[in-house]
Amino acid sequence: MNLFSHRNHDIDSGIGAQIDNLGRIPVSKSIIIAISIGSFFALYDITNFQYISPILISEWHLTDAQIAYAISMRVLGQVVGAFCIPIFADWKGRRPALMITLIILSVGSILVAVSSNIFQISVFRLLTGIGIGAEIVIATAYIGELSPRTMRGRYISIIFLIGTIGLASSGPVSLLLLQENKILGIESWRILMGIPGVVAILLLQLRFSIWESPRWLLSRGRISETNILLVKLGLRPVQDQEINSAATTQRNAWHIFNNREVFSRMSLFVCVWFLILVPSAASALLIVEYVNQGYTTPQSVAITTIGNIGYVLGACLSILIADRFERKYQFAIAGLVMAITFIVRGLLVHDYVALAAASFIGFAANSWLTACLFTYTAENFSTHIRSMASGGVEGLGSGFSTLGPIIFVLLQPFGFFNVMFSLSSFLFAAAITIILFGRRSVGISLEQLNK
Repeated sequence: MNLFSHRNHDIDSGIGAQIDNLGRIPVSKSIIIAISIGSFFALYDITNFQYISPILISEWHLTDAQIAYAISMRVLGQVVGAFCIPIFADWKGRRPALMITLIILSVGSILVAVSSNIFQISVFRLLTGIGIGAEIVIATAYIGELSPRTMRGRYISIIFLIGTIGLASSGPVSLLLLQENKILGIESWRILMGIPGVVAILLLQLRFSIWESPRWLLSRGRISETNILLVKLGLRPVQDQEINSAATTQRNAWHIFNNREVFSRMSLFVCVWFLILVPSAASALLIVEYVNQGYTTPQSVAITTIGNIGYVLGACLSILIADRFERKYQFAIAGLVMAITFIVRGLLVHDYVALAAASFIGFAANSWLTACLFTYTAENFSTHIRSMASGGVEGLGSGFSTLGPIIFVLLQPFGFFNVMFSLSSFLFAAAITIILFGRRSVGISLEQLNK
C-alpha cells in the first residue's frame, strides 16, 4: 500500500514550497516567546531536583538508590508524555497540545513542592515528566512545520536555546535559595521546586496567542481554516487541485507504521535516543557523587552550574551552524566530544578545575547534540504523524534510558572512573550508529524528506 500518494505530496508541497521560499518564519516574536516558555521550564525542571537531592538525603535520611528512583520516575513520566500527548497533537492539533503540556508541567511542579515524603515526590515527578516529555517534542514539530527548509535547524535551536537558559538558571537560583534552610517560613527547596509551576500558570495566557500549524490543518482536511491562516501569514490559499480528503489523511496517520521505511527510521532513532539518554539520565546523580568524592554540596552544585553555562553556549553554537553542514555529522562530532569529557571527569575527579572545565565542555557538546537530534528526528517523519512518531521515538528511548541511574548505582562499587568510562561507551556507539545509518536532511524540504 502506498501511504504517500502523489496527490498528497502535491498538497504538502503547495504550502511547503511557499514556506520554504520565505526568508524567515512567518509568525510573530510573541508566538516564538509563547513556545519558548515551555522549553524554558521543562529544562529548568529537569535539573532542579539534582540540587535538592543532597538536602533530602540529609534531612529525610534517604539513600542514593531512593534518589535514583525519584529521578527514574521523572524519566518514566517523559516516556508516558512523549507517547500520549503527541498522539493528541496529531489528532487535535499542535496548539491545544502545547497548552496541555504547560498545564501538566505546572501542576506537577507545585505538587512536588508541597510533598512530605520521597514517595510523593516520585509520583509527582512522574507528572512533571509527562509535561516535559511532550513539550519539546510538540514544540519541535510545530516550529519545524513553520520554518523554511534552509532555516529549520536554526529556529528549532532558538527554542532549545531558551530552554537551556532555563536549565542554566536552575543552578544559580539553587545556590541563592539554598543558602538558607527557610525563606518566609517555607523550606527553601520547596520554593525552588515550585517556581516553574507558579510562573508557568501566570504565563499560560501567552499560549492562547499561538496559531495552529497550517501543514497540520491541511493534513486533517480542514481547508477553510487552512486558508484563513495562510492569509494571516501572508501566504497564498490552497487551490482546488491541492485539496485532499481528510479521510485519506487520517487513515494514513493510523496505518503509517506498517510502512517499512517509517519503521526503519523509528528503529534507528529509538536506538540513538537510548544511547544518548542513558548517560544523560545517569548524570543526574553526579552532584551526589561529587559529594561522595569529598566535595562540599556548594562545590558540587557549582561544578554543575558551570556545566550549565556551557549548555547555553552549546545551544548558541547550534544556532550558528544548525543548517551549515549535515546534521548527522554534527551529531556525531558532538557525541564524540561529550564521550571524551566523561572519560576526563573519571580520570581527574579530584582536580576541581579540570572537573569543572570538562563539565563545561561536556554540557556544551550535550546541548549541541540534543538540539541537533530534536530537529533531525522531527524532520524525518511526515506531517500527520510527526508528533506521534517523534514522541514515540523519544518515549521509547527515554524508557530504556531509565536504566541510566540504575547503571550508575550498580557500577559505583567499581570506582568513579569505571562509571564514567561505561557511560562514554554509549555515546561512542551513538556517534557510530548515526554516521552509518543517518540520512541527509540539511536544506531539504520536509515534503522531499518524506515523499
